[in-house]
Amino acid sequence: MLDKNFTQLLLIALFTANVSLADDDIIVSADRIKSTLDKSPSDIKVFEKSDIEKSTSIFELLNTESDIQLAQSGPVGGNTSLFLRGTDSSHTLVIIDGITMNDPSNPNRQFDLGRLSLNNIERIEILKGSQGLLYGSNAIGGVILITTKQAQDKASGSALVDYGTFDTFNSAINVQKKFNAFGLSLGIDHLKTRGFSAANIKSNPNADDDGEKRTTISGALNQSLTKNDELVFNYRYVNDTVDLDKGGGPKNDDLNDSQFTEQQFMKAGYGHKWTIAETQLIYTKSLHHRTLNVRADNANPAASSVISTGGIDSVAVNHTQYTTDFLTQNFNFDYQHEEDQLKNFNENLSFFLYNRFEYGPAILNFGARLDSNKYFGEHVTYKVAVMHTFNTFNLKMSYSTGFRAPSLNQLYDSTYGNKKLNPEESQTAEIGFDVPFSERSKYTGTFFYTDLHNRLSYDPNTFVNQNRGDARIIGFENNFNAKIGNGFDAGLSATWLSARDMTTKQKLARRPNINSKLSLNYKKEKNSAGLEGDFKGKRLDVDNAGNLVSMPSHTIFNVNYTYEFNQSFSTYVKIKNILDKDYEEVFGYGTGGRAYTTGLKYIF
Repeated sequence: MLDKNFTQLLLIALFTANVSLADDDIIVSADRIKSTLDKSPSDIKVFEKSDIEKSTSIFELLNTESDIQLAQSGPVGGNTSLFLRGTDSSHTLVIIDGITMNDPSNPNRQFDLGRLSLNNIERIEILKGSQGLLYGSNAIGGVILITTKQAQDKASGSALVDYGTFDTFNSAINVQKKFNAFGLSLGIDHLKTRGFSAANIKSNPNADDDGEKRTTISGALNQSLTKNDELVFNYRYVNDTVDLDKGGGPKNDDLNDSQFTEQQFMKAGYGHKWTIAETQLIYTKSLHHRTLNVRADNANPAASSVISTGGIDSVAVNHTQYTTDFLTQNFNFDYQHEEDQLKNFNENLSFFLYNRFEYGPAILNFGARLDSNKYFGEHVTYKVAVMHTFNTFNLKMSYSTGFRAPSLNQLYDSTYGNKKLNPEESQTAEIGFDVPFSERSKYTGTFFYTDLHNRLSYDPNTFVNQNRGDARIIGFENNFNAKIGNGFDAGLSATWLSARDMTTKQKLARRPNINSKLSLNYKKEKNSAGLEGDFKGKRLDVDNAGNLVSMPSHTIFNVNYTYEFNQSFSTYVKIKNILDKDYEEVFGYGTGGRAYTTGLKYIF
């Protein structure tokens, strides 16, 4: 059951709520064809600049969504996995400025969100549900589309410095400026923390701290050649060193394990605007390098240094045709080559056509995609999404398919690889309601259903990769964003989820049956304050021996306060887990207890 205090806060939010929204002026692009959020038949969550500036990490920001489950293995820098609407962590594709961030040398080809800095980021869109049509492999759960800040005529930017528990020091600066036809955006940030023991100190007495040092540099250049022609270049560099333990649970603390990560992401593009169309030619490249260092000691006499590298090269042509006032069409050709440190590689060529038809109160998006893969031949995915505006509510329905090709590691690892693997396939159906209570109020509810076939996993005894049957995910998400009045507002979301392996009849690990989020905020003149509640229901996890274990439900509360000296300069204080709740996100890993952060921020 929910904690008593959290239940009371939920009731306050519900019975005092007058929901505020302004979706009609939020432009979304994750669905490939630009539209306003209120006219998108797809389920998209948008974090704008103001939302991002309130958060100090991607974990903190995304953790406000009840249909997203985040699992971080210990302190900052620990592996961070994301489960979007009950799908696997490998089922979410992460894209920054058109560059695929997922690592082909990672065992599951997932992107570790723990390495992502929020500095110099303008907006984040989360496109939910199977998106094989629009984004190909790895998008069964959805897509996180991130856009960095762009240069404007007037110079703009921000700088911050903060300090917190575990000797955590964070600093960041970014600046954007246009010089006639040339635009420049640049950001740099650095994080250093002593951390705490990744392996829970309760089962590892006298465990050492596991810290992190991370530097991120990001930049963008754009050059207007003519009124209708533009060149763009984006670059992102990440340098990260983090201390690790052997795992979670007893006897897994280790003084000597560490991991060095270096990532580079690049994009070069050309865009042309026609009378009734837009065309983009884009080349992207990503490079991932990880070194896992294990130094010998009395407890672990074997030393090693394991290097993993991976890269993705992609060339894409994207053309949007505004055919009529009612019909917009998007054509896309894409070639992608990925490779790991052993020179194992895969190639994929794809083409899709996506259509948007709008007539009166009805909007219909539909299309199909053909992928030709070196190892798996041809694969067709498609999507149909419809939205109809009635007098008292909006109705959204969609049906989409997706697939995930096995990673290079799953195919070719010398110990656990299996060249006979087949791609995962999915079908997702969604139905949602937006019910406006007034010009400023709305309730949103979404029912979603996903079937997974040929699910990629591993044999629990040999750990060799296998296709292990089917899985079924059923969920219902509810959202309230409330305007109470007199400077107060509230947000409430709750997602009920059933995610099961249909072969073993077991629940899928790390998916709580209920996940609820609550926020209460107050703003008056120069003062802003907020309270956040986070309830996670019971769920299963996996221990070090590969056995399923039950994780209890827990509730934590966070508070924050900001004082604005003027329009540009402010100071803030954040306290995470104010009640010092003892809990685990991942079995055997610590969570650090109550933690403080205080900082200064300047915006110009």
